[in-house]
Amino acid sequence: MRTRKLGTTIRLLTFNTLFLGQPRPRLRALRQAISGMELDVVCLQEILWRRHLSCIATGFPNVAYVPYGPAVKGGLLTLSRWPIEEHRYIEYRVHSGSRPDLIAWLLSKGLLITRISIAGRLVTVVNTHLLANHGGDWSRSNPYARAEEAALNQLGKAVLLERRDPVVVVGDLNVPRGSWLLDEFLAKAGLQDVLAGDRRPTYRPTPKIPTPTALDHVLVRPRQSQDVAVEAELVFQERIPLPGGRAVYLSDHFGIKASIQLSD
Repeated sequence: MRTRKLGTTIRLLTFNTLFLGQPRPRLRALRQAISGMELDVVCLQEILWRRHLSCIATGFPNVAYVPYGPAVKGGLLTLSRWPIEEHRYIEYRVHSGSRPDLIAWLLSKGLLITRISIAGRLVTVVNTHLLANHGGDWSRSNPYARAEEAALNQLGKAVLLERRDPVVVVGDLNVPRGSWLLDEFLAKAGLQDVLAGDRRPTYRPTPKIPTPTALDHVLVRPRQSQDVAVEAELVFQERIPLPGGRAVYLSDHFGIKASIQLSD
């Protein structure tokens, strides 16, 4: 069988940066860490304040976000080494389950859709952060799971409308790999999970959540009849030294670094 030449490579990182606990030095350390990764696109979540953009955006000539007073709408920031043709933001209509998601309430969580010209080929990148599921119960009767299902339905409809380009959906979806929520969303939106079958957590274990799950995702939908090949790995699992010698975790989440190859 003849295999078509894979012509476009997208080297991408998604990472929930954690807005609490000295975000500025951690963002500067993150900037240093990603400077040697040769990334095309970086999608970050929980970048709450516009004053923090200078800590991380240096080195990427193209930046997409939506100002929200002194804040960044949804806490979503997309950085690109390639030209950004356009970007827009869609707010989730559902903001809570039983009690409000603080970030959703403060920043109007949603999806940041960015159209990027990578080596002359357009790719649509969707950066998002879904509602938190307090208690970690994703059963169909749970109010948080139902709110997340409503948000995923809205996200899926937005993805289905993006028919011009291959689509990459990334971010902290707050739903586990292997759950009915993610599986049904992937089927409806026609997306592929680049880490399908990998049950390693993307959230750091804590005394409160000793056995976390995979909540962060990189999902791909090539154009019809387009071939795709992917490689992905978890990053930022270890402590990183800050100026002064103190070592910290960059976030309560791990990052996902992915290389996505698309045929011509």
